[in-house]
Amino acid sequence: MFSSSADVVKFRWGFTDPPSTEVAVGVPVRWAPESGGPKTLFVEAVDGAGVPTRTLFQFTVKSPTPAVASWFAGDDPSFDSTGNGHDLVLSGVDVARAGRTVGGSGAIGFDGVVSTGAVTGKVLDTARGITVSAWVRLGGGAVDRTVVSQQGGVESAFRLGFDADTRRWTFAVAEKDAAGSAQRTVRSQGLAVVGAWTHLTGTYDDVSGEVRLYVDGAVQERVPVVKKGFSADGELWIGKALRGGVAAEAWQGDLMEMRAWNRAVTAQEAREIAAGVEVGHWMFNEGNGSTAIDSSPYAHDMRLTGATWSSGAVGPGVRFGGAGSASTGEAVLYTDQSFTVDVWARVDAAGTPGTVVAQRGPSGVEPFALRYDGVRWSAEIPDAAVNPTKVWRAKGDAVAGVWTHLVATYDANARTLSLEVGYRDTAEVRKSTVARVSGWNSDGVLTVGQGLVGGVDELEIVQGPRL
Repeated sequence: MFSSSADVVKFRWGFTDPPSTEVAVGVPVRWAPESGGPKTLFVEAVDGAGVPTRTLFQFTVKSPTPAVASWFAGDDPSFDSTGNGHDLVLSGVDVARAGRTVGGSGAIGFDGVVSTGAVTGKVLDTARGITVSAWVRLGGGAVDRTVVSQQGGVESAFRLGFDADTRRWTFAVAEKDAAGSAQRTVRSQGLAVVGAWTHLTGTYDDVSGEVRLYVDGAVQERVPVVKKGFSADGELWIGKALRGGVAAEAWQGDLMEMRAWNRAVTAQEAREIAAGVEVGHWMFNEGNGSTAIDSSPYAHDMRLTGATWSSGAVGPGVRFGGAGSASTGEAVLYTDQSFTVDVWARVDAAGTPGTVVAQRGPSGVEPFALRYDGVRWSAEIPDAAVNPTKVWRAKGDAVAGVWTHLVATYDANARTLSLEVGYRDTAEVRKSTVARVSGWNSDGVLTVGQGLVGGVDELEIVQGPRL
């Protein structure tokens, strides 16, 4: 609660200058830091004549405590990479499933049978603030599924997973260790999509008294806790839950990058851990030779054929004259999963169609392409690999001779395809979105500039949500 002289009628406060949040005199103010480090709080005391008096408060927030356990992110899926010794005992799981990115770390597969899964001892103090998170790919939605839980005598203290009746992701905290215990449950706003990699974070915040669920870094639902959860001293199970003293809700599908905290993570942390992975980044600033270097960890270098180095939008770039192109030697994306393509492009003159970037597919049908159609920019996904009957297109206006910033995003969970169009010399960005899109995957190479008469500069590709 702020206080000042008797003639003050309100306060403005915030961590930006000028502060914008107003509060009346005598009203308590509550703030929870989103991150550690130095902070500056700006407070203005405003009197009855509207005259503000400014005060600054500078302080440092301690960095948040790290995760107490982390699994499924390295070569040994049983190993707890935090060093806290919460190693897993694995039973009947597949340790060689394909992961979220082409050529990246693999996933752990679960077959939907309660006798299989991964187990370790007690990890979390479930009577206090906790968080669990994981990348998940649901393999079947006919029955309830549990990603992770920690056990009492007859009931799981918490459960992160999937509810078959509502077809939504859920996070639930049990009020007591008893069969049929009341559950404080939060659910996703959208339906869970079978086969789509999704990031889930469930948290119980003992400070705010809330249970929250984040999906792909965005908060879905929050409910207050009427009665605090019980302290569960049993094992932590990955891939099933305890219901009435019986193992149930076996996970069917794949898991990656699971973590657990003995506190509630902040909204900013939830966004950060759900961020997608950069799988390609080409600056096109080499200026000579026939190779464009990929600066991402995946090293998908491109070979240029019939293209010339030229000036770009943000530095050097590459120009195509209608007959040249650049291509990788392998696939870059899983095009049936969420991804973002971010690139600068320019067409020299209106009327000649060309492709800015595409991942090649069978029989000349690309699973994704970003094109100039002769009039407009177009992000495109056809509905089938062979003889497609429909092509989803998100379009934006094109201006010949002007470097344009294009951001195409496919969201496999929301089933949307969007295209953002902006120009180098203006702040305006226009966005087009189409719904009910269903992507499919091809392992074809990535190509740039096929048929394009114009330039391309600074191409970045992200697999997963770009937040």
